[in-house]
Amino acid sequence: MSKNATLRRILILSGASLATALALSLVAMVASATTAIVVLVLIMWLSVWRIVGNNRKEATSVKAELEASRANTNAIIERLCGALGMRDTVRDRELERLSRLASILVRQMRIPTEQAAVVDQAAALRDVGKRGVAESVLLKEEDFTEQDWEEMKRHPEIGYRMLSEVTFFRELAEVVRCHHERYDGQGYPRGVSGEKIPIAARILSVLDAYVAMTSKRPYRKTRTHEDAMQEILRHAGTQFDPAVVRALAEAERRGLFGEGRENGGRLDDRESRVASEV
Repeated sequence: MSKNATLRRILILSGASLATALALSLVAMVASATTAIVVLVLIMWLSVWRIVGNNRKEATSVKAELEASRANTNAIIERLCGALGMRDTVRDRELERLSRLASILVRQMRIPTEQAAVVDQAAALRDVGKRGVAESVLLKEEDFTEQDWEEMKRHPEIGYRMLSEVTFFRELAEVVRCHHERYDGQGYPRGVSGEKIPIAARILSVLDAYVAMTSKRPYRKTRTHEDAMQEILRHAGTQFDPAVVRALAEAERRGLFGEGRENGGRLDDRESRVASEV
């Protein structure tokens, strides 16, 4: 609500209060005090009814604006991923799995459901910074040297700088920047820890690891759901936020995983180098 609209509402309410007081004074002069009280109660009830109605309209309008904004943001991300060649059937399938699990997890953790959308968006764009990594490293077939790893580890910061240039991507940019940070502070690029890491990034870290372990990769054996869960549980409090891990374990216990347990298709060797965790 703008400052002008707020001021206008205050003036209207003040005028209405003054008019009500004058009207009640007149009623009290020509009728009994009981009648004045009845009139007051009636006026108050009508005022409350009108305020509630206006608030409902405003809430509906704000909700519609938020949904439209979210739809526009998702459309922009879709086009951006397409333009950068970051879309294919396998990645889309894995993002769908991650999205389903994110929706379950934010409900399990009782945090705002909007965080699920942030996790989805960050998952789609988490590796956008690899467009700034040397192509000789991205396409390298032999084992990485220490220098190669240092070059690859620049991608979260590069992605952050790219996305933070757009005002409505700034929250998303911070999540992308932190998607390789660890709960114990041993991650990169900045070595932040604990709750200094955005909650969406902490959720993405757990789900990204689970989906990666249970998806087909040419360079490693696909893990079963049970093995992947055990690996995540082993790293609770070090690599992963223990609260997120507990929520994931509870969601599994309640049988909420559903299709999120399904394995994705296989990436070829070239795609695996670009898409893999580092």
